[in-house]
Formats: sequence, structure tokens, C-alpha cells
Amino acid sequence: MVAALAAGAAAVAPSASAKPRPRHHVHVHTAPATATAPVTTAAFNFTVAVSGIGKGSISLSGTGQVDLVNDTGSLSVTLPASVAKLIPGSSGGSEVVNVVLSGGTVYAQIPSLATLLGEPWISVALPSSATSALPGIFTTAGGALGDVNEILAFAQAHHASVHSLGSSIVDATSVTGDRITAHVKRLNLTATVWANSSDQLVQATVSGALGAGHRIGISAVVNFTGYDAPVTVTVPPPSEVRAIPLATITGVLGGLLHSAHHLAKKV
Repeated sequence: MVAALAAGAAAVAPSASAKPRPRHHVHVHTAPATATAPVTTAAFNFTVAVSGIGKGSISLSGTGQVDLVNDTGSLSVTLPASVAKLIPGSSGGSEVVNVVLSGGTVYAQIPSLATLLGEPWISVALPSSATSALPGIFTTAGGALGDVNEILAFAQAHHASVHSLGSSIVDATSVTGDRITAHVKRLNLTATVWANSSDQLVQATVSGALGAGHRIGISAVVNFTGYDAPVTVTVPPPSEVRAIPLATITGVLGGLLHSAHHLAKKV
């Protein structure tokens, strides 16, 4: 999950060759001259809600921190009972899952699996290609979090519309915001980004609708704090870890993605 988060953050930043596409009525957030430095660390909290799958909606929440210089991070996610019950060994209630990324290895503490595997943590070693890409991903993410203009330029370069939201207050911080709208195949996306006076990202929200009639809805809010403050990412001791082959994980995920693909085609 931490790796996915880092990759997602990198995805909103432009590549070195990306150039904004001129558009009418497009606003680019103007940062102070002193505010373009990449951030080195960050803390965050988030909520995610998915509707249109089954009855009601599914909500997740969590907190995390990243060290963007040393390519490490940790994440804690609270799974509702409707999701946790799908984990082998689940008692049927909600569950807190902890994830750590360090040294090219992902560690996960999943209480339900602990009773089956005999250790509180599992670990999955990423392939060398992914491990070698991590420094670039974290560097790109640090640049985007420290300079919201990078996010907006990337959006414009990929044909999204960007419009100013003016000034506001988010998490007791004075901010200026922009709305990004895009359409990708059957997915409509709307995002807002709020930046502080140093042009650092304070809050990002994303909402989307998928499928015919937009039956599946996704929304997420991420709040960022603690830029450049010390963070502690603790790797579990080897005696508490059961290593799982990557092939096993990809096999399970492949089955889930296959089911999700058929569900998306139906909607």
C-alpha cells in the first residue's frame, strides 16, 4: 500500500519533458519565489469511500508517514467489517492493517492472517526493477508535494482542465486551491488541490464515477502535514515475519482484478 501511495503521488507530477498544453480559462497556481523545494518527509491521513458495489458504501480510513529521502514509509488502514471479512481467518469485525515499506520489501501486519501463518507480519520482496525505480518515485513525489504547480502542469499536459478556486481555509491553514477535471475512457474524475503559502500540498480530494450511468462512485480525501519533520519507520524484527513469495501475492491480486474487470463491464 505504501508503494502504491508513492506511485500515486509520483503519477501527479510531470516528467522532465512534460510541457503544459495551453488552454483557455485555465489557471495555474502561482507559488512564491521562495517555495519550490522538494519536501523530504511528510505525514498524512486519508479517507476513501466507494459506492455502487453491493449494498451501501465501503469506507476506509488511515494515517501514514513517508521519508522521501530514504525511500521508506508506513501506513495504517482501518478496514470495515464488510472488507475485513474477506480476509482468511477473519473474525468478521473491522480490522486495522499496518504496512511498512523499507529496503525494497513490503511488510504487512494483518491480524486475521497471523492466526493462520503463525507470525504477526508477512513480507514481500519487490522485484529488482521495482526496487531500482523507488528512488525516482519518491523524488518525484517529494517535488510534487512541495510544488503544487508540478501537479497542475502535469494535469494540463494530459488534457485535463484546471480552474482556480481562490483562497480558503483548510485544516486551520490559509490556502489557495485549484480544481482539476478529466475524463479517461469511462471514468470521470474531479480533483481539488489546496496549497499553503509555500505552495506545499495541504489537502487533495478526488472523486470519480465509473461505468454506464456512473453507477460506481469513488471519493477520497488526503490531508498532508509535518513536512520536513522527523519521521520514524520501524521495520518488524525477522523473528516476527513470515516471507511470502511475490508470485503468491500477484496470483491473488490477479484473481481480484479479474473479478473487478468483469464487474466494471457489467456496470
